Formats: sequence, structure tokens, C-alpha cells
Amino acid sequence: MAADVTRYFYRGGLNCAESTLRYLIEEGVIDPPPEVVRMMTGFGGGMQRGTTCGTVVAAVAAIGWATGRTEPGQPREPSAAAAREFLRRFEETFGTLTCRELQAAYVKEHALKSEGMYRSCTVFVEKAVELVRDILRPSPDQ
Repeated sequence: MAADVTRYFYRGGLNCAESTLRYLIEEGVIDPPPEVVRMMTGFGGGMQRGTTCGTVVAAVAAIGWATGRTEPGQPREPSAAAAREFLRRFEETFGTLTCRELQAAYVKEHALKSEGMYRSCTVFVEKAVELVRDILRPSPDQ
């Protein structure tokens, strides 16, 4: 079942990075205060440059929130492994992690902020949310 990310993204007015993190918070997938969404504002549109997709950045940030460390002596591998898994699966689905390349391959109306762009990019946000949910879901033996 696809997440209803449009309440934040596309129709809701938040960019891809903001809406990914906001949705994951609102749905209880991660538990930071909603104010952390502010950190994602500059990441929309591939960090404003068409580089790494904003929803990818937000998804990795969410994974970090749930699995990351706060002290140098703590293990980084659980978080790094979860991030690598997300990146592998997202890239396997869409062929790239780069905003510019996602836009070229999937957006038929190439005008920035066009109806077509938002419709197409919604798919990326939905998939990122789905993958984060799946990766962070506790295994049955936990």
C-alpha cells in the first residue's frame, strides 16, 4: 500500500526531503520532534543542485535517527548497514540516487515545479517511505 505522502508533498507544499521526514514522523516510524523537518528544507531538488535526491537524503537521515550513534565509541555498522540497504534498494528500483537523473528518466514534463514533476516525484517519496518502514520494522525475533 502506497503512503499518502501528498498531504505534505505535491499538494501539501513541502519539498521532497521535508515531506519524507515529516511523513515518517507523523506515522510514528521515527520519533524526533517535528521541528527536525526544518533541517531538510535545503535538501529539496537534490540540494538545490540536482545532486542526491532530497527524499533519499531524508530517508537516510531518518534511518540515522533510528539506528545511529551519539558517541564515538558506539558502533556505526548497524546504521551504516541500514543506510546501505536503503540506498541499494532505492537505486535498484529507480536506477539512480541523483535528482537530475531521476527527473530525466521519470519526469515527462521537465519544467521545475510543474504538475508533472510533482506527480512523478511523489513516486520517489512514496518508495523511500516504504523502504524506510520496511528496513526499520523490527524483525519477528526481536
